[in-house]
Amino acid sequence: MVQNNEILTLLKTELVDQLGTKGVDLFNQLNVSDWGAFFRIGERLLFEQNSVILHAGRRGEAIYFLTQGQVRVEQNNNQETVQLAQLESGCIFGEMAFLDGEQVSADVIADSHVEVIQVAYRDLEKLIEEDDAFSCHFYQSLAVTLSRRLRATNKIISQLN
Repeated sequence: MVQNNEILTLLKTELVDQLGTKGVDLFNQLNVSDWGAFFRIGERLLFEQNSVILHAGRRGEAIYFLTQGQVRVEQNNNQETVQLAQLESGCIFGEMAFLDGEQVSADVIADSHVEVIQVAYRDLEKLIEEDDAFSCHFYQSLAVTLSRRLRATNKIISQLN
């Protein structure tokens, strides 16, 4: 009989093999136990190409871990659509509204067939309250992810001047 830890190790290994390490910031901080907890409270969702997964201006309710496909992050400014980012398998989105409690700041649209693990904020908050180790690893991974995104944004802005 396969033990829970063996299943989680296989799951993580399979995801790393499938996704590679490009853009997979969360893998750097979360351990097998953390991933098991994250996936236990998550729900697998599928989206067709051009489906809007998150709508700007609406209340955020979940963090999404992109397991397959690509999404684009867009904002509409003065009747012009600006693409802010292209995210690939292994990336997360929906984290800003989770952290600051504000509305979703941009649309997230499927660029292909997309599979995500959706984790409701209320379930994630409960896990964070109950598991100090997960909480530490999760917030550290979010900090790394946001830091890398900010560096990339800074680089783009510096090239505009």
